[in-house]
Amino acid sequence: MLESLSLKDSYWRKIAFSICKDKMLADDLVNEMYIKLADCTKEINDFYVIVTIKNLFLQEIKSKKTVSIEKFYNYTSSEVFELDDFEKEVIDNIYWVAREYIERSETQSLREMGKELNTNYAF
Repeated sequence: MLESLSLKDSYWRKIAFSICKDKMLADDLVNEMYIKLADCTKEINDFYVIVTIKNLFLQEIKSKKTVSIEKFYNYTSSEVFELDDFEKEVIDNIYWVAREYIERSETQSLREMGKELNTNYAF
């Protein structure tokens, strides 16, 4: 099984790279794919291998549930949000429901606003 899979090694690495956009991770995904499919006894087609690589990538993402604090580097909760004249004009010209959602979005959840305004909160 591994011999037939390894004939397309460069192809699998290109596919893995197109999924994750990281060369080192793509190499790791292909190596994990070889390990996962090494003992497989059934017939494997290209689609099955690609789905396996994609699922391995999704597992990799799920295992890394950390978020970098750098994403929130410039944020402070005491910052005041003010609209300029153009933004105020745009808000004045939208539907009342959208305006209400925008105005209440800082203090309420979408579900709470939907209940209060008797609207579908996923409008």
